[in-house]
Amino acid sequence: MKVIIITNIISPYRVPLFNILAQGIDVDLKVIFLAEKEANRNWQILKGKINFEYRILPGIHIFISSKEIPIHINWGLLRELYHYNPDIIITSGYDNIAYWVAYLFCKLLKKKYILWNGTTLLSTKKLNGFIGQMKKTIIKSADLYVTYGTKAAEYLVYMGARKENIHVGVNTVDMDCFRREVIKFRNSATFIEERLKFPKILFLYVGQLIKRKGVFQILNALSKMNNPDIGLLIVGNGPLEQELKRFCHSQGLTNVFFMGFKQQDELPKYYALADIFILPSFEEVWGLVVNEALASGLYVLCSNKAGAAYDLIREQWNGRIFDPYDENGIVEIIQETVKNVEEIKIRRPLISNHACQEFSIQRSARAFLDAFRRLDE
Repeated sequence: MKVIIITNIISPYRVPLFNILAQGIDVDLKVIFLAEKEANRNWQILKGKINFEYRILPGIHIFISSKEIPIHINWGLLRELYHYNPDIIITSGYDNIAYWVAYLFCKLLKKKYILWNGTTLLSTKKLNGFIGQMKKTIIKSADLYVTYGTKAAEYLVYMGARKENIHVGVNTVDMDCFRREVIKFRNSATFIEERLKFPKILFLYVGQLIKRKGVFQILNALSKMNNPDIGLLIVGNGPLEQELKRFCHSQGLTNVFFMGFKQQDELPKYYALADIFILPSFEEVWGLVVNEALASGLYVLCSNKAGAAYDLIREQWNGRIFDPYDENGIVEIIQETVKNVEEIKIRRPLISNHACQEFSIQRSARAFLDAFRRLDE
């Protein structure tokens, strides 16, 4: 069975998934990337870890930073499709010209088309009008769907997909790798010395420093609480970095530590140091940092605007779900978590083991492989 996946960039989080799919019995996989990276991503691409056939299409790449919109205008896709002659084509969305070219190729040559969807009703604004109709066209006529999770599946049904054609997967990372590296650092000779550099209770945020991520909401909450025992690690960079630092200075928030952007292999150190993870996004298709944090054994406070919240969080066991617009509610949930932090720490191994079993790369791959088999019947 010859399968082509068309997606935007080489994300280090996707490589393990594609590696597993390429090892599938009777699956001949090729991945086509529209670009190597995008302007708002500083990931280091370790091509030596890629164990599948792939091609980066030539093209023109534009990034509209004010709206976080990447635009890829590629050429050579039709030549790739004709040459490879796949049985199944998968696109990771419908927001690039290449995805529509692939979709039309499937319809004209009667190839099977799978839409790989992460969009949810929480994260999309274009449900009606011309753009909404375009989305509905491609959604209604796909043969099958693979989704990041339950909220992405609900979106597809809302847009006209048949529920029985949806294979609900999970958006994830190499969970075992994060668990292994975090345990390794916590057991290292330097861990205690490193941990003593920070306050007694340490929260962690990992992500871009941009408006929709809601980092100011955490800082406002910490300012109201004024608790010297609480610290916050901020791992990431972005256009709001200096503004966030100025706010901390003006509010006397001395226990906020800006660590800058870190590559994926550097992140386990910060998950190991932290006690609690927090994701306060106003808009988040999924939030893979939640996966990383749970794999690391951390209790997660997760925005109810993130798709991950509804598939990964078990309320008051491995985390809490909150409204990022409710500043008083954020204060309350942080205070409650701090009050129970010692009990929460005891659950670290259970939280990590549960996450690695339930939200593994293997489970993500299984949704794709089940869809392939169904189309091959």
